[in-house]
Amino acid sequence: MNDLMRLNQDCRHMRWDRPCFYHKKEGVLCPGCPHYEPVKRRLLVVKLAADGDVLRTTGILPRLHEEVSGTHVTWLTAPSAAPLLAGNPLVDRVLVAAGTTPPELLVERFSQVICPDADPPSCALAALAGTGKRRGFTLSEYGVVRPISTGAREWLQMGLDDRAKRAGTRTYQEVMQRVLGLAAPAGPPQLHLSEGERERAREFRRRAEIPSDRPLVGFNTGAGSRWPQKKWRYGYFLELGRRLVARGRAVLLLGGPDERERNERLLAEGGEGFHDAGWDNPVRDFAARLGLCDLVVTGDTLALHLGTALERPVVALFGPTSSAEIDLFGRGEKILPRGMECLCCYDPHCRREPNCQDAIPVDRVEAAVEKWLP
Repeated sequence: MNDLMRLNQDCRHMRWDRPCFYHKKEGVLCPGCPHYEPVKRRLLVVKLAADGDVLRTTGILPRLHEEVSGTHVTWLTAPSAAPLLAGNPLVDRVLVAAGTTPPELLVERFSQVICPDADPPSCALAALAGTGKRRGFTLSEYGVVRPISTGAREWLQMGLDDRAKRAGTRTYQEVMQRVLGLAAPAGPPQLHLSEGERERAREFRRRAEIPSDRPLVGFNTGAGSRWPQKKWRYGYFLELGRRLVARGRAVLLLGGPDERERNERLLAEGGEGFHDAGWDNPVRDFAARLGLCDLVVTGDTLALHLGTALERPVVALFGPTSSAEIDLFGRGEKILPRGMECLCCYDPHCRREPNCQDAIPVDRVEAAVEKWLP
């Protein structure tokens, strides 16, 4: 008991089931520990999905820590997004909602519960958590999503009204400032890769014999299944890649299982200068290989937010989703088709020919790549 009483039980670095980071690294003990940081505020952030949205929402973390020093953050998310939060020094604990309610929500009490999404499952989990203050959204006993701030009401309206969404001019970072009542807009997305993960990516580059003396341009060739119209035409990627290779650049094909066939075909038809990053990489290895690139060409998908988090220039192609909400933070360019009034439709079943992504010509993307290559 005396030993337990000597533990700094209120320290932000306490892990309970294992020694803390500083004990393992430096051998320090609780009494007199120079890294002791008492917790003054306990926050729960409920942000489940999608993975790209989870990553871009990490930009709220610096703002939350600026409000109160000694803030302890627990982040509740979906299993697929949890690896994106690993190693983030501003997230103290990650809980996963995998079909059951994490028991911690039924026991612990938080200073504040932050739910930036209006989807009912997230709001329900946020409503379960005991707290003295809520920010963003919650759920009533009748299944009604309740926006807590004026900004949250506006964000809810945009999610339910296509006209309001199309008319929106604020970036996601500015939206989060209003939804959560932050002192300033949220910052860029954050991803903290380990040196081991970066070295695995460098080893991949050596094995794949990707020249180190050529600029490397990443092509994220897919866009997920929810919005298939976010995907640029196959022939355009092939033509752009051939032009870049002819000028001494190398191309790295990025994607997951859905892009396997497409990327293998690009690799075969593109020939020398085209390289495949693989289709079965865990998300952090995918991110590390994307981080090898000097620039990334992508639609509005996870790769865009990964590129921004890793401070890579991004040439982002938009059509059915909101380009206004995306902030590239001065590193890259957003390209939209010209002369189309139906952009930002959020229609997953567009039958227009050509569709919005088909209306983005290779010449415009090529010019942006050449402009933003370091």
